[in-house]
Amino acid sequence: MMFKSRFVTACRVIGMLLMVEAGFMLSSFFVALFYNGNDIKALLISSIITFIVGFILRVPLLKSPIINIDRRLGFLVVALIWILMTIFGSLPYYIGGYLSYTDSFFETMSGFTTTGASVIADIESIPKGIVFWRSLTNWIGGIGIVVMVISFIPFIGAGAMSLFSAEVPGPSKDKLSPHIKKTGKILLSIYFSLTVLCIISLFFSGMDLFDAICHSFSTLASGGFSTKNASGAAFSPLTQYVLVAFMIPAGTNFTLIYYATKGEFKRVWLNEEFKAYILITISATSLITFLIYDPTLGLETSFRYALFQVSSLSTSTGFVNANYTDWALPAIFILYLLMFSGAMSGSTSGGLKIIRVLLLFKNAIHIIQHSNSPRGYLPVKFEKKVVPPNVMNNVMTIFFLYITTYVVGVLLLLLLGTEIVAAMGGAVSCMSNIGPGLGSCGGFGNYSGFSDATTWVLSALMYLGRLELITVFCLFMPAFWKR
Repeated sequence: MMFKSRFVTACRVIGMLLMVEAGFMLSSFFVALFYNGNDIKALLISSIITFIVGFILRVPLLKSPIINIDRRLGFLVVALIWILMTIFGSLPYYIGGYLSYTDSFFETMSGFTTTGASVIADIESIPKGIVFWRSLTNWIGGIGIVVMVISFIPFIGAGAMSLFSAEVPGPSKDKLSPHIKKTGKILLSIYFSLTVLCIISLFFSGMDLFDAICHSFSTLASGGFSTKNASGAAFSPLTQYVLVAFMIPAGTNFTLIYYATKGEFKRVWLNEEFKAYILITISATSLITFLIYDPTLGLETSFRYALFQVSSLSTSTGFVNANYTDWALPAIFILYLLMFSGAMSGSTSGGLKIIRVLLLFKNAIHIIQHSNSPRGYLPVKFEKKVVPPNVMNNVMTIFFLYITTYVVGVLLLLLLGTEIVAAMGGAVSCMSNIGPGLGSCGGFGNYSGFSDATTWVLSALMYLGRLELITVFCLFMPAFWKR
């Protein structure tokens, strides 16, 4: 009976999410209609198929008993929905004949995980409806597929927190309200408001409306899908600065943005992770500006290139305004390190998150201090509060799993014939949900030259990175399936 109730609950949640996905896909169909592209049929058929499957999973089971979603069921539902959303989200590419199914899956997984890695060599040749859907997958994945829906699905009830915890990145899951549904609505309102503001700002900086909408979807989601082959370099310096002005907030914890809107600026500035985030951005930008400065480019251009790429890669957005793979090796290495750290927890960015890097550093100091005075009690503190041992254990576990998965990923890519620089850069880029990597997949390059097997490995790394490893890995533990 318990298994049946769990199955029914999972099917109803997944069914609702697929129906929501079909609704978003239908909006892309209307864009295709407006531009009268050859993608109208592909988007319509895809949305109908997705809706029918979602309807079948949800509606016939409406009268069946459900249970509250506990932590285990939450992990299972979240792990499954990202796969299923990607499978159905890839249909427009495949049905329209624009990509093979392997590449369709990769492009969609890249969109929903906000990675922004692409196998499309010439995006400007793709019809507008498909391009809109591609950017929309970024926007949907940025706030989180589940977070977007728990705010409005009435039957989830107390299980919403389990879904929220399984999907939202970072070691802490800040609630802005005692009610998780209200927290979801607050996050959505911030996300939507910033998106609208970004569209307006990009439009007045010189972008046309379609490009402004698509780039705002990608920017606030830290996704990086562009409508242009040259990415950020296709636009004016003013537009590039506007993109930076929204990439940085996208990498900021949305809880702090909420406090800022309430005028509680002191809480923002006293946040250790935020101060580290700003310091890292300023320091990396200054250092790279110095390393790549060229009198023929000028100081402003060198600074803009550095600021743009630091903001883009540290927040895992993935826009490009210069071929950074041609820069001095120390500058490339700094960008490589930023790919690991990411930006703040509770933001739309990927990577380990700055708060985990800070806690690992503090824990290392704690261990050194304890070795000097083994009898003394020297707890790890963050913002003057003692970090609970379970939080510290979680941070170290994530770090170990991240590095181990990265090494395994690089080895698999090398075994599949990938050049070592591209393997190292592509693996960290996909795991941290960034997009551009190093070597052939860095700068203005893309992932179109990789084999199908390599593409599937990179898709898996994107998936694992977006769900921060534990949500997926726990499914392979025998204890997870015991009653």
